[in-house]
Amino acid sequence: MQVVSGGKLLWIYTLLFTSRQLWGRLSASTSSPTLLAPELDIYLRSKDSVVLVCRTPEGHRGVLFMLYRLREKVDSQELQSGGEEVRFTVRIEEGERELFCCLYKHQDGRYSAFSPYLQLEPQKHALPVPTLVLQQQTDVWHLLCTGSPAYPGSVFSLYLADNELPIATHHATLIHHQANFPVPVQDTLVALYQCQYSVLLERKWIHSDRSLPLAVTRGSPPPSSPDLSGVDWPLVLGSFSAVVLFLCSVALVVVVAHRKVKAAAEEKKKRQEAQFWTQVHAKDHVVDLTLRRTSFTSQEWANEEATTETASRSPLWNSLSTFTTPIHPIH
Repeated sequence: MQVVSGGKLLWIYTLLFTSRQLWGRLSASTSSPTLLAPELDIYLRSKDSVVLVCRTPEGHRGVLFMLYRLREKVDSQELQSGGEEVRFTVRIEEGERELFCCLYKHQDGRYSAFSPYLQLEPQKHALPVPTLVLQQQTDVWHLLCTGSPAYPGSVFSLYLADNELPIATHHATLIHHQANFPVPVQDTLVALYQCQYSVLLERKWIHSDRSLPLAVTRGSPPPSSPDLSGVDWPLVLGSFSAVVLFLCSVALVVVVAHRKVKAAAEEKKKRQEAQFWTQVHAKDHVVDLTLRRTSFTSQEWANEEATTETASRSPLWNSLSTFTTPIHPIH
């Protein structure tokens, strides 16, 4: 019994010693200064999912980041060399409101405080993705961000790709759904830009997805921009319209002149045909209706006989014939 009791006592002492060590370590860890809380924000949002970014305070780096939904850990990421931010992708159930927070672990083993809760609500309005183009206005290049015409008066933001904070914002007027941004001064040869617009609906801001990245070359526009933007399109269209109008006018004049010449030719032909048939009919219907006297004087009779004798010697003539060709007697 004494041995057993001694064994039990030894076990109790061992347990107390171990508990004390654990409590000491826990007290030491809780008494050490707590790291500043990180910041949890929305990086990108779609219809049924959202990308959250957990970002450490300036000058701090974490080797382990953890994301919590209310009090339940839903995801974690470990960075071997440490980092300043980590992105988490979570799904949002329809009709559900979600509360998220995050914390990070320092390289020395200390944990930060929890970030303030970020409340996510189901997105009731899906905003179309904006477009970002480079255009020239009065010899100055601008970045034009165009949102949905259904949401005029939106707030537009210009971003450098992979940057969380906008480099410029612009509140459009109540009748416009686009915004112009001067091309920023670039430190690199080529920079990628994106834009986004936000709409206030039901007292809450709804953010669109970012536009596709647009590459801008420092000091000069992209190679394709001068060919498209450097052309004076109003002048080109005006010249083209003038040429088309001139060609149409020439074609109209040619058609009208051709019709007039054709009509004159047909009229002349008709007149010639009418004149020809008039002459033909005049020849066909000539009839000698001269009446001869039945009584002659002696002198007239002698003259008549002389005329008859002369006619008998001349070629025969058929008074009933319509032809002018003389008829010769057959011997």
